[in-house]
Amino acid sequence: MFKNNLKIAIRNLLKYKFYSFINATGLAIGIATCLLILLFVQDELNYDKYNEKAGRIYRVIADMKLGGNSFNTTNLGAPTAEALVNDFPEVEKAVRIKHLGSWFVQYGDLSFKETNVINADSTLFDIFTIPLLSGNPKTALVKPNTLVLNEKMAEKYFGNENPVGKMLILNNRDDFLVTGVFKNIPSNSHFHADFILSFNIKHGDGNDYWLGNMMYVTYILLQKNFDYKNFEAKLPSVVEKYMGPEIEHFTGKSIKDFLAEGNKARLYLQPLTDIHLHSDLMSELEPNGDIKYVIIFSAIAVFILLIACINFMNLSTASSSQRAKEVGIKKVLGSDRMDLIKQFLAESIVMSLIATILALIIIQLAIPFFNNLSGKELTISYLTNFQFLAGILILTMFIGLLAGSYPALFISSFKPVSILKGKIRTGSKSGFLRSSMVVFQFAASIIMITATTIVFNQLHYIQNKKLGFDKEHAIVIHDSYILGNQVQSFKNEIVNDSRIISGTIANTLPVEEPGSSNGTIRGRNINDEKMTSMQSWKVDYDYVPTLGMKIIQGRNFSREYGSDSNAVIINEAVARHFEWDEPIGKHLSQYTSPDEDNPLTTYEVIGVVKDFHFESLKNSIAPVLLFLSPSSTYSVFRFKGENTAEVINFIKSKWERFAPGSPFEYSFLDKDYDNLYKAEQKVGDIFSVFAFLAIFIGCLGLFGLAAFTAERKTKEIGIRKVLGASILGLIYLLSKEFAKLIFLAFIISVPIAYYFMNNWLQDFAYRIEINWWVFVLSGGIALLIALTTVSYHAIKSATANPVDSLSNE
Repeated sequence: MFKNNLKIAIRNLLKYKFYSFINATGLAIGIATCLLILLFVQDELNYDKYNEKAGRIYRVIADMKLGGNSFNTTNLGAPTAEALVNDFPEVEKAVRIKHLGSWFVQYGDLSFKETNVINADSTLFDIFTIPLLSGNPKTALVKPNTLVLNEKMAEKYFGNENPVGKMLILNNRDDFLVTGVFKNIPSNSHFHADFILSFNIKHGDGNDYWLGNMMYVTYILLQKNFDYKNFEAKLPSVVEKYMGPEIEHFTGKSIKDFLAEGNKARLYLQPLTDIHLHSDLMSELEPNGDIKYVIIFSAIAVFILLIACINFMNLSTASSSQRAKEVGIKKVLGSDRMDLIKQFLAESIVMSLIATILALIIIQLAIPFFNNLSGKELTISYLTNFQFLAGILILTMFIGLLAGSYPALFISSFKPVSILKGKIRTGSKSGFLRSSMVVFQFAASIIMITATTIVFNQLHYIQNKKLGFDKEHAIVIHDSYILGNQVQSFKNEIVNDSRIISGTIANTLPVEEPGSSNGTIRGRNINDEKMTSMQSWKVDYDYVPTLGMKIIQGRNFSREYGSDSNAVIINEAVARHFEWDEPIGKHLSQYTSPDEDNPLTTYEVIGVVKDFHFESLKNSIAPVLLFLSPSSTYSVFRFKGENTAEVINFIKSKWERFAPGSPFEYSFLDKDYDNLYKAEQKVGDIFSVFAFLAIFIGCLGLFGLAAFTAERKTKEIGIRKVLGASILGLIYLLSKEFAKLIFLAFIISVPIAYYFMNNWLQDFAYRIEINWWVFVLSGGIALLIALTTVSYHAIKSATANPVDSLSNE
């Protein structure tokens, strides 16, 4: 029976080639899109799960509030890890990781800038699954000035040589002994490293303060079967024991009084496997994902698959009249309803199988594009996984049964007597269901078009918003610290060129997510003394004018005032925080080392700079302090707008003279700003592709339905033409039904799209308003595409010879 049903199914698919082609194409694209999204979702959900002890690894987080300013940070003081291991037997191991940013690495004649360099304790290999391919994990990071590198870097620097025992020169000053080679960390890890350096390095790695130098990401490994919530309940005692004395030294208040005033000092644990999708804290080792987008993309996968299945059901029920006589004859010859249902389900499953095979081919071709779009490294090897293949087989069967069930039940219900007398009706119920499914398809499409439009409008708003500084025509030279004490000479030679307007050296730019540049500040407001945590940036005399910031009160730093070494420029947010109407001449005190008898350094406010955005527009402008203390992390040069290539070559030539052998790396301030929104840009790109696919699949079905409608109304069109109907009138006749459905889809989609996109916009402190024209535009696009799709058959029918139509009838 199965073999016979299979033969009949294949024969019928070949017989109705047009509808089979539309169904196969729509289903294939739908399945391919769904599987690609599922690969994406699977990768996101599996972050860090490759670690054998993932269920026992936790990151320690500090939740702090000081003077009204709150921040959650991954960075803790250096002694945290050791204290947790010593004080709590349930903590089996602990490891500190410190991201070092970019370092120059040299071996022989090879010299490169490497961006994934970290410090870590030797316990890293006891906690995380990072296998050493050579070297001893117990001793690899114990001694000073030792490092391990991954297999990719080993090949890059040493080729086929064994790197262990070789020396590398880092940042043109330190010799490091290679003690091991580790396997490349998987892409679905929340942190990566090419080089891991021991903490015991010559130039220091911080101090023993819990609050004075919060620069270390700390992970703990709990004993087996220990509830982390029970351990977390013990962490207040850690705060009181270790942070309490430092807080009292800084503030003169006990930890109890400090907390009673509404401040906060709390430690809590974050499960390793929650980090990637549930964490967006200060000083993340790398940008994380967002569970919200995983849910959204999963829903889109379901929607697109449903749209493809709806196409199948619509076309099958719409074309039922073409199969009516076949059903009637089979029933007369003895086939019961269950036999017919099995036959139609077999056809559906065969169609689903063909579509799945096409979908796998599409995935093979599309996966490089999808990886580029999503920033992933997904591979087709997923498809060689038995579980994944089993999942595809189950999905194929499910789609076949889902898409084929209603047509099978509907067509098999035809009565043979009515069929053979030519009185078969497709029925109002089936027409209503087809219309409902078309409405669903286009409502989903309009929602995605609206979402895409709003995402790109918000990105356009971000890119064109006045930021309080000038990001145009400014070139950023990275790693200027390599120049050492020659950095000022380097700057002076460049700014003396007529093409350069000005230049500055600084440790922080307003185009990067702030890390640990917070300082603890004390100031006096109109009522009493207030203490808070604020961004503290080290700049030079030319920082404000070079970045195009505006002094609105007081003055900029000046070489004419020797006292400016104890001066500070604040932004408007600082003045608001301390409730200063006249901030010039006010004093701020910054905490320094807890070991000093007087841990405060006092600065006088000499100027107020207009508020400027220095992080993502998801955040409100926070207080910022500018101190005259040049730090050469970056050099920035503002240049005249023409001959950009010449300016770059000029600066590069100076760099090569001052730092021979060191790679020259630059960027443009406006591009660095745009990089703050890479995640949002990626989401917008993905949405636009999915919206296009949803509409394309929907239009395939609409194309088939239009062909069926035109064929069904052939006689009516012929009569109307004989009676003088115009071509435009006939096109209107065939299109109006679909236009009504699109309008209904529009009405349904507007509140849904508004609700979800308004929620998305709430993530931004500065955002667009959702205007009515966005919905009109989305609905208009959907209507235009739908009518264009339908118009082919409408025009074809309207221009046909009515004599042929009536004679065929």
